[in-house]
Amino acid sequence: MDNYFSDYDAYSEDSVVNILSDGIQFSDDRSILFDECAQNGRQYSENESDTNCIGEKDTDDGSFMFYCSPRPVMIKFFPRLFSKSVPKRMSEWENQINRYGYSLTFCKKKEDR
Repeated sequence: MDNYFSDYDAYSEDSVVNILSDGIQFSDDRSILFDECAQNGRQYSENESDTNCIGEKDTDDGSFMFYCSPRPVMIKFFPRLFSKSVPKRMSEWENQINRYGYSLTFCKKKEDR
């Protein structure tokens, strides 16, 4: 996975239709499958005990990066007027993902990849 993060697909959180127990559905009919991401995460992660890690969170950037095939998928959160803050919305998403038995790790810096 040397060049795995060199290219990725990007969506805004507004493109998400639903978060289900097996993955995330987008408005363009694409899906992120959590089991697939966890399998890819085991190949990428140095922490083998974290078997259900499906991606990384970058709270500074306001994004999640999921370990999808053939390349990662980023979901970006943008500030909204009259809405919950980006960190609050990200936390709610992460809590829902955790309830389904999956986890996200803090983003590895580019120089660490």
